[in-house]
Amino acid sequence: MRKLFFLFFAITFSFSVQSQEGLTERAKKIADEMTLVLSLNDETSQKVYHVQLKRFIDAQRIRKTFSNDKLIMRNELRKLQNRLWGKLNVILGEEKMKSWSNHKNNI
Repeated sequence: MRKLFFLFFAITFSFSVQSQEGLTERAKKIADEMTLVLSLNDETSQKVYHVQLKRFIDAQRIRKTFSNDKLIMRNELRKLQNRLWGKLNVILGEEKMKSWSNHKNNI
């Protein structure tokens, strides 16, 4: 019984770690793309990475919390997106945000 419990715990923990690694990779990918497109310095790039990582973690939490109510989940994710743009606007400035928006629209 004890071995079974340990095995269950190990499998659950490994899925959690794998999920977290996926979020960090996604945040890094976006931060790297923004750094390349907007010619960001290392400090600004790190700030963008942390904002993106927090966004992915919060979005995951929202999806899990409101999985039974799609309307509330959609509204919460929209609020999260608005906060993301606000934080990025503070970090990058209006001109770089316009450049990023143009880049995303042209993809």
